[in-house]
Amino acid sequence: MKTAVFTIKDHSDIGKTINYLHNNYTQANFEGKPLVVTIKPKETKRSNDQNALYWLWMTKWANHTGQTKDEASAHFKYVCLAKIFERDRVGEYPNTFAALRALKAEQNPSYEQLRKFVAQEISTTHANTKQFTEYLNDIHDWSMVNSNFYLEKPEDLMYVLESKE
Repeated sequence: MKTAVFTIKDHSDIGKTINYLHNNYTQANFEGKPLVVTIKPKETKRSNDQNALYWLWMTKWANHTGQTKDEASAHFKYVCLAKIFERDRVGEYPNTFAALRALKAEQNPSYEQLRKFVAQEISTTHANTKQFTEYLNDIHDWSMVNSNFYLEKPEDLMYVLESKE
């Protein structure tokens, strides 16, 4: 029996799912392998547009600061994305950040090296679309507040294009 994943968008999808379960229950029962059903909300990962904007901004920030794109990405993951992941309790990040805070409070000499490593290893792929949108907004705000550096948003560019017509 093949693994099946069903996305329920409307009532007809429920019927298809129940029909699949009904058709496969007998075989699974006969083989002594009960079916396992997991129901969870669909988590969408960041969109291609979000990804393109993110790397455009990392390039602009890197050019502004003299960093590489990867260094810029690590910087913003630490100052912005870490807060979102901790608040939303994503994976093991909250425990990792708590351990880092403890090292910092102890003035442990390993703190800075570990902080840089964690910043590098935080993965943006763990963010869903909503979290990544918040992350992009936080990057935009942080760069203005802390460096007076404006990162263009797509709507800014659309305004420029429309005003040239």
